[in-house]
Amino acid sequence: MPRRGPGKGRREQAPKRRSNRDGDDARSRGGAPRRIGTGRSRAEAPQRERGWTRLHDDDLDETVSYERLKVGRDRVESRAEADGYGAKIEGPAASGTVVEVQKGSFLTALDAPPELPPNSAPLPDFLRTWPRGTMKHYETGLANLVAAGDRVEVIVPPVHGNEEYEGLLTKVAPRRSTFRRLHPSGRSIQTLAANVDRVAIVASALEPPFRPGFVDRVLACAASCQLPAALVLNKIDLGVDAETEALLEVYRGLGVPIFRASALTGEGLEPLRAAWTEGRTVLCGHSGVGKSSLLVALRPGLAEQVRVGEVSGVTSKGTHTTTHARLYRSAEGEIIDTPGVREFTPADTDKQNLWAWFPEIASRRDGCAFADCTHTVEQGCAILAAVAAGEIHPRRHESYVRILKSLPE
Repeated sequence: MPRRGPGKGRREQAPKRRSNRDGDDARSRGGAPRRIGTGRSRAEAPQRERGWTRLHDDDLDETVSYERLKVGRDRVESRAEADGYGAKIEGPAASGTVVEVQKGSFLTALDAPPELPPNSAPLPDFLRTWPRGTMKHYETGLANLVAAGDRVEVIVPPVHGNEEYEGLLTKVAPRRSTFRRLHPSGRSIQTLAANVDRVAIVASALEPPFRPGFVDRVLACAASCQLPAALVLNKIDLGVDAETEALLEVYRGLGVPIFRASALTGEGLEPLRAAWTEGRTVLCGHSGVGKSSLLVALRPGLAEQVRVGEVSGVTSKGTHTTTHARLYRSAEGEIIDTPGVREFTPADTDKQNLWAWFPEIASRRDGCAFADCTHTVEQGCAILAAVAAGEIHPRRHESYVRILKSLPE
C-alpha cells in the first residue's frame, strides 16, 4: 500500500514538549541543570513558623469523630501561649540532677522520692527520663537538651503491673556554667557538662603519647566558657620524655596548673584530691589516657560503677570505655567523666576572636601592623615575629592556626 502523505488522511505528529524535570536539557537553553537539593541546605534553611491549635475537650465530648476538627478550636498566635496548653500529665512532680545522657533519654538522680500511691513499687536510684514531645520539635541549635550536671524538674507518671517508673522532663533550670564544644557535624553545639567549676585535661606521658594539640584545643574551649583549666599528666610511672617536659614548662608559664600522677602507683593523687574536693570537676581527654582509672584511684568507692579499659597495642590509642558523660557524686566532691573525644572545636568563639583564648597571642596582638591580622601570614605580624624569636612556642602557634581553620566562617 502506498504511503499517504500530509493531507491524504494522515496528520503530522506534533513535536514533543520538553519537560521541566531534572532530565530537561537545560544546557540547550544556555542555562545550568537545576541544583539538586541536599540535606545540608534544608538544615540550614530557616525553620517555618509552627501553627498552634487548642482543642476544647468539653466541647468535643458530644461531637462525632469526623467533625471534631471543625469545632472547639482557638488559634494560638505565639509559642508562649502554646506552652500553657496541651494534655495534662498525671503524676507527682520531683526535681533532681542529670547524671548521664543517653540517646533519646537521660538518667536523673532525684533529690527526694515523690509521694507515690500506697503499695507502689519503689523508684530506681536513677530515673530514666524522657523529654516531652513539645521540647523535641524546636530548632534550638543544640545537640542535646540536657547535659550531665543539669538541674531538672520532672513528672513521674503512674505505672501498672510490672512497668518500670520513668520520668518526663518539664523544665531545665538555668545553668551557672557550661562546658561545651562544636558538634563534629558543625551544625550544632554539644554541651558536655553543666554547672561545673573547673576543667581537668587528662593526658598520658607515653601510652598513648602526649598530644599538645588536643590540650591546646581544650584550653581554648575552657577559656571561652569562662572556666579554669588544669593539666593532669597521668601514667608518669612510664617516664616523661624531654619534649613533653619542655611543653609542660610552656603551659606552666601560661599559668596552667600542672599535676603529675599515676593511677597505677598512687603517686601524685593527694594534690588532686585536695584540688577537687569542693565543687564539680569535668575530666576531658583522649581515650586511653586513664581518666576512668584516675577516677577509681581517687574515689575507690566508685570502682563498681566505673569501667576501665586498656590501650590498643596495634594503634597505641585507647578504647572507648566511657560512652556517655557521667556524673559521679561523693562526699569528696563531684566528678564528670566524659567520653574520649578526638575532635574538639571550641563553640564559643569564631575566627575573629580566637586570639583572645591564647594568652601569649592576646598580649602581643596590639603590636601587629594590621588591626584585622589573622596572625598566620601577614607582613608586620607581631605574633609571627615572636614565634621566629622563640618567644611563642611553635607548637602553640600551630595549634592556633589549626583551630582557626576548623572554625566555621
